[in-house]
Amino acid sequence: MNLSAKIFLSFFIFFTLLLGLTIYIANSQTEQFEIKNLSLKLRAAHMRFDRQLNRELLHTLKLAKTLILDQKFRSFLSQIKDNFYSFSEEIAHDANADSVFMVDDAFQVRGIYPPDDKFKDWVVANMDQFAIKEILDTGKDTKGIISGGGMLISSVALPLKESLGDDYALGVMVIIKFIDDQWVEELMGEQIEQNFLQVLFFSDSKIVADNVSDDMGQTLIKNLEQIPNGSGMFISEGDRYISQKGYYDNNDNAGYLYATNLDSSLIPFKIIQNKILMTGIAVLFIGILFSILLSKRIAMPLRALLKGTKGVIDGDYDFEIKHTSSDEVGQLSKAFNHMLKGLREKKYIQDTFGKYVHPTIVADILSNPDKIQPGGTRSYQTVLFCDVANFTSFSETMAPESLIKLLNEYLGAMTEEISNHQGVLDKYIGDAIMAFWGPPFTPGNHSLFACQAALNMQTILQTLRPKWLSQGFPEIKMRVGIATGHMIVGNIGSEKNLEYTCIGDTVNYSSRLEGINKIYGTDIIIDIFTKKNVEHDLLLRELDTIQVKGRAQGSQIFEVMAEMKNAPQEQVRLKSGYEAALALYRDGEFAEANEAFSSLFTASNDIPSKIMSERCQEYIDSPPEGWLGITIMKEK
Repeated sequence: MNLSAKIFLSFFIFFTLLLGLTIYIANSQTEQFEIKNLSLKLRAAHMRFDRQLNRELLHTLKLAKTLILDQKFRSFLSQIKDNFYSFSEEIAHDANADSVFMVDDAFQVRGIYPPDDKFKDWVVANMDQFAIKEILDTGKDTKGIISGGGMLISSVALPLKESLGDDYALGVMVIIKFIDDQWVEELMGEQIEQNFLQVLFFSDSKIVADNVSDDMGQTLIKNLEQIPNGSGMFISEGDRYISQKGYYDNNDNAGYLYATNLDSSLIPFKIIQNKILMTGIAVLFIGILFSILLSKRIAMPLRALLKGTKGVIDGDYDFEIKHTSSDEVGQLSKAFNHMLKGLREKKYIQDTFGKYVHPTIVADILSNPDKIQPGGTRSYQTVLFCDVANFTSFSETMAPESLIKLLNEYLGAMTEEISNHQGVLDKYIGDAIMAFWGPPFTPGNHSLFACQAALNMQTILQTLRPKWLSQGFPEIKMRVGIATGHMIVGNIGSEKNLEYTCIGDTVNYSSRLEGINKIYGTDIIIDIFTKKNVEHDLLLRELDTIQVKGRAQGSQIFEVMAEMKNAPQEQVRLKSGYEAALALYRDGEFAEANEAFSSLFTASNDIPSKIMSERCQEYIDSPPEGWLGITIMKEK
């Protein structure tokens, strides 16, 4: 996933989560607030209803007291046992009541309006609820809600006294208003008209008054027990309702239920939430477009940085990032360009000095500037010296320009092979080349790398020779000497003029081996230590045991003939025959050795065999004293 996609995805996820969290919090908080608010409104509605009911009852009570103080009514009290039906009707009309009945102290109904036997039976059956006996005994009036027989009524009961000062009563007059839909509408009026409040009054599991649909009313009655007392919530017809449920004093069968639709109350909030959602979605899309533009603005220079970084990895420093902004990305681009400039300068230095000093050494010095000081370390390495045979003689016959051209082409080709085989060019000495292999520049078997480089150098020279001959240049041959051992490697010279090179006896011996090729007619000679490191990979033949000037002991020398995997059988047989003849030579059997070397020369035109044959003939005529099988080199 690229950076643009990450920026876009991060913005999308963040904003979506933020929008979702905002809506969730708003929804949950709004709902909790509205539940609390509606519960308070229901309690307030119930309190207003109670106040209205109490005012109505007090008004009815006051009106009733006024009526019973009337002289006409007082004159009937002495005849209380007479029929009061007509008077009950008059009281009902004057008090705007639905019904009025009167009983005497024997609990006999003496007057009732309307004069309906069914209603009279209901009154007689529910006489206890009107507290008739208590009123007769105390002479005090009562008021409240009465239920029974599936009916719910508001009632005012007054004692009928012979004298107003009496603390007992001769009878009781009860004024009744039936609680029904009309009564509820009159009493709750404004709240019901605003569709805020759903009201249901019940008695004995029957609805006596309500303002809800028939289906909802029947559902509520059936599930009345599941609706909690006091404040609560229930679901009807798929909508949630906040409720206030209660029962009348000393009556578990009659009560009320106020409710209001929570979901309807939340509609305005839902509309606002939808507007927030739509606004959020619009902002999200605008933000997405902005994030795409922003990510491109950020990602484009970063992509350029990435491209430049890959170029640096591949060694391409010719790159520059355009930076127009002053933000962190612009500063990073500026710093990257500054780094590239430094790398270009470093590469220029490395390329320039690499023409004079091996690039590996230059790179090491540039990476570790503290190494630029005189000094060296002892290291086990392999050194190669190579030289053009008879260079002095033919250089004197060539024009300087032609000589330089030939020499540059020759040195360039040989140096390339050295580098290709992990070697470090030490120096050019005229037509001669000095190179070395070893840590830290050459991983693995440095002796093998050096010998393989020498073989390839001879092969390259063979391919170049016809070209040079066609250009009028002389035939060029090259001799190589390779030695392996400990030497001092490092910065040699003064503090003002240093040369990274290697010195020691092994270096000198390598140079001598190069010259010894001239004695044996060979191209590549190596010492015994190099031989031990490469004998399983290369076809080698032991040429002789020599003692060079300055050394007290003799050393075996070997010719590198070919790589073992590519060695022709003729060379393998030549190696075996030569080493057998050499064994005779070392044992002082010069005649037999001469015959063997001579046969090898005749069969293969092998120059080292010819030279050894001539030496055997010389020793036959004049055997050396104290022969040890070692050839003493009288010249360096």
